[in-house]
Amino acid sequence: TAATNWYNDHLATVGSVNGTNITVDHLREQVEIERFRVDYAASRVSTELAAGRISEADAQGVMQQIDQRRQQLGIIALERLIDIMVIEQLSADEGVTVADAEIDARLLAERTIEPSRHAWLIEVAPVVTPGITEPTAEQVADARAKSAAAVAELKAGKSWEDVTRATSTAASALQAGDLGWLTMDLGGIDPRALAAIFAVEATVPSDVVEGEDGSFYVVRATEIDPGSVDGTFDARLEEAEITPEQYRAAVRIDALRQKLEDKVVADALQPAPQRRVAEIYLGGGGAPPSADAIKVRHILYSPKDDPSGAATLPDSDSAWEAARLEAQSTYDRLAAAPDQFDLIARAESDESSARQTGGKLPFFDPASAVDPAFLAAIMAAGLEPGDLIEPFKSSFGYHVVQVMYRPPALDWARTLKEQLDGGADFAALARDNSDNAPDSAGGLVWIARGELDNLSTAAIFAIAIGEVSDPIDIAGDGVHLYKILAEEVRSATPDQEAAIRSTAYAAWYAERKGDETRFTIIRDQAVTTSIN
Repeated sequence: TAATNWYNDHLATVGSVNGTNITVDHLREQVEIERFRVDYAASRVSTELAAGRISEADAQGVMQQIDQRRQQLGIIALERLIDIMVIEQLSADEGVTVADAEIDARLLAERTIEPSRHAWLIEVAPVVTPGITEPTAEQVADARAKSAAAVAELKAGKSWEDVTRATSTAASALQAGDLGWLTMDLGGIDPRALAAIFAVEATVPSDVVEGEDGSFYVVRATEIDPGSVDGTFDARLEEAEITPEQYRAAVRIDALRQKLEDKVVADALQPAPQRRVAEIYLGGGGAPPSADAIKVRHILYSPKDDPSGAATLPDSDSAWEAARLEAQSTYDRLAAAPDQFDLIARAESDESSARQTGGKLPFFDPASAVDPAFLAAIMAAGLEPGDLIEPFKSSFGYHVVQVMYRPPALDWARTLKEQLDGGADFAALARDNSDNAPDSAGGLVWIARGELDNLSTAAIFAIAIGEVSDPIDIAGDGVHLYKILAEEVRSATPDQEAAIRSTAYAAWYAERKGDETRFTIIRDQAVTTSIN
């Protein structure tokens, strides 16, 4: 009995990869390494909070994430052990290795408290004409001139706060452009602006920086921490009863994974065949709609062309009758030519977003919090796809509504695929159905491997030029239909490069790890959750 108990406590299997077992002792050792890392991260947050470099709210948010990881250490550790074996095999297949010097460098990075700066930013984004996606040359020049004027005012002695509040188009202008303490690996800030923050001298505003996003920036740093090596790191490891050899082995895998990712991304960025694609996208993010939901598009005619003022306008005002007559005229036109709905919605609807959406709305069901008159009209019994609803009045004006389809979106995508296989025009169906279709109907773009998720990539590169894919249903995203228009060898554009760097490795790794012909992976979650 004692021997059996000892075996179960130490050598029992909690998982395996291709027949190589992971024992309870392996799992416990990995749990302690993961525990050390989350505890060390928590101590860093506490230090930053005490130094006033992050707010109480931000610290609490990070601590909540750390606590969530702490509560799942067993599960995290088992997956980590599985990944170690998978990464070792994939790295060998790709000819990727790490040298001792690379491991040393990564160990030093983990011991190092990153350089940080208290940053301030003025952003001047070019004004873009409503309904247009890109600024004109004149609008760009105007933004550049405004940012240059801001620099001149600062050099002339005007206060940073006054210049920022008068000039910056960023939300941070309300706080005089104060971004708090930043590190170089921070996301969410234009890379050129971030690089400038770490290049300027303390308290000296930068010259104008043209960002990758098209905005113009002026930045400064009022406090600078050059970073330092944490002299307590080794003592903390010893206190956690983790040997230097154990931790070095963990860091070696981190370094190996990073080199593998670098190779995968570099390979994906090489000039390669890309496909020019048109798309029909039926949005499906968020909770699935109920069975009695309905999706419609509408054209709104508001009295005095002002939806926001309609609710307070007396019914007796002649503008109401004028709006009704406009709606009735459009209804009569559409009854004779329903294929004109999108064109009229983009050109005439008083809903400003219709210029981009063609009047398409999300799914509504009987419990939706929308105008009661609007909801009653679209929830009427017997409505079918394609039906036009006669003009009706809401608190925003008069609506002309056409029924699009009922859930699930996948069924409607299959209907569209049948129509396309029967010779229907892809651009017309994209214009009338796609939730992201611009005026060009279908958004003709070049797609590179590694840019999208695995399902979409596989579909796009599996079919012949001129064909349309089967519907691709992506959880949390929506349903996609792709038409392949052309193929040629191309280099990645800056936008494609950013997408590939962000997603290529994760998609590549998930596809290979999930290939059951390559990796047979077994997990014993019952044992895993009991070890934390």
